[in-house]
Amino acid sequence: QDVIGIYTDDFTSCISVFYIREGAVVDHKEYLFGADSIVDAGGIASFLCEHYRLREYVPARILLSQPLEDEEQEAVVAYLSDRAGHKVTLSVPERGDGRALCEMVCANAAEKAKMYRLDAEKDNSVLLRLAQLLCLETLPERIEAYDISNFGSEHLTAGMIVCKNGKFSKADYRTFHIKTVEGTDDYASMREVLARRLKHLEDENGSFSEFPDLILLDGGRGHVATVRALLQEMELDLPVFGMVKDDFHKTRALCTENEEIAIAREQQVFQLIYRIQEEVHRYSVSRMEQAKGRTLTTSSLEKIPGIGKQKAAKLLQAFGGLAGVRRASEEQLGTVSGLSKKDVANILAYFKE
Repeated sequence: QDVIGIYTDDFTSCISVFYIREGAVVDHKEYLFGADSIVDAGGIASFLCEHYRLREYVPARILLSQPLEDEEQEAVVAYLSDRAGHKVTLSVPERGDGRALCEMVCANAAEKAKMYRLDAEKDNSVLLRLAQLLCLETLPERIEAYDISNFGSEHLTAGMIVCKNGKFSKADYRTFHIKTVEGTDDYASMREVLARRLKHLEDENGSFSEFPDLILLDGGRGHVATVRALLQEMELDLPVFGMVKDDFHKTRALCTENEEIAIAREQQVFQLIYRIQEEVHRYSVSRMEQAKGRTLTTSSLEKIPGIGKQKAAKLLQAFGGLAGVRRASEEQLGTVSGLSKKDVANILAYFKE
């Protein structure tokens, strides 16, 4: 059986899951949610479906520390039973060993939520010190960082990561494929990216509608000067700083277009900026490599007579990649719209060779 305990207060919620096999706790996992997430009966029902959708095994018995609404209970039980291939019961024990288990798991969830809040308070102290160093008017609760990556003059890609209250918010990450810049002009590329991102501040909802409290650029004074000029044109007043690296490619300082602000002796601030710079670089490089990989794969298919970009893209989408196209039979290839019998024959001959 699995035992699921839910703890929630005004600031934090935690769902704790204990996996019990043959009477022993073999594993456990905690899921933390901030004040912006509502962990009510409907939210718990959605969580249960998503949690077990991602797991290979669904036990026959699941204990909950608090009940669901009747309709949600029926829907979740039906979904889990179908997913498991056997009957699944979902119950809230009121006494005995089952109740004791639920209370134990709830206590674990409460402890994890407490630790989460303490960590957040530490993060706020770091953000406060960062605000003091940079003379910011507000606490930088939403930090956006940008980096440009390229493979020669091709696949010019920018990555944007978001750090909310000192923690990476991967749901808010974005990728920009540079459209208007030829060659490897990082300044012009950074300007295009920020222009495209900031024009969405007027949107009614979505991540882009949120104003950043601080913009960090993976680059020096030239990048900052370029973006600040753009902000003036757009009549926006947002703090922008560059993240400067030393000769060993490690974070050294933050900078404006005129000066550097040393952070090496500010250990907590240094660690935060270092983590942000490494994360935005990792993200932008990974997105650039994905773009490169897709192009190389498509280019490989375009070597086949009669197969252009459009047909190559359809093949990759239909079979999940180059390996899938290679394994496809004549009948399977024939189901792809837009391919003639001659195209199918050419594909089979190409991979046979």
